[in-house]
Amino acid sequence: MKKLIWFSTLSLAIATVSLPAIAQTQPVTPEQPVTPGQPITPEQPVTPGQPITPEQPVTPGQEYQSRPTMSDDRTAPRISRTSGFANTHQISVYTGEQPLSYVIVRPSELVSVNNNDIEVTDQSGQRLDANISPEGDRLRLTFAQPVPPGSTIQIAFRNLTFNTLNRNFYLYELAGGYTGYQRTIPYGFAQVQVY
Repeated sequence: MKKLIWFSTLSLAIATVSLPAIAQTQPVTPEQPVTPGQPITPEQPVTPGQPITPEQPVTPGQEYQSRPTMSDDRTAPRISRTSGFANTHQISVYTGEQPLSYVIVRPSELVSVNNNDIEVTDQSGQRLDANISPEGDRLRLTFAQPVPPGSTIQIAFRNLTFNTLNRNFYLYELAGGYTGYQRTIPYGFAQVQVY
């Protein structure tokens, strides 16, 4: 019996030494509910439930989840605008700070695109000379002259035929190739909504 009491005391001493100092000094209390409008503090327990952001007030049953921060780099190449009509889809791309050599587009599998019905223009509306060649399920638009940095180009897909009806949006995957770079830079997906 003495050995059992001694072993229990030793285990309790080891557990107490390994706890953080803050846990050793605070008494154990039942969880206190969090009221609306009350900010989250480390001392308040938060029970699992619906996620919230730090800017929102905490209500009972909600859980704090951190939100990843996104930088808004206005100099990065990107899809800047899309528009869709009955049989024409248009995608605007900002080139970024490097000369743009080519754009690779993977059209939605819900549309059929004819290479002769693709037109590329710059921000002033002047047509850009581009060689359009298929590469599997993608189209490569190679420019005769690299597009200058800081430009916006518009790619118009005209006279489209649709593989399905009653869709109000279509996704196009885009990437760009730049002078001096060996890899393409992905722009992501352009969602073209048809009105």
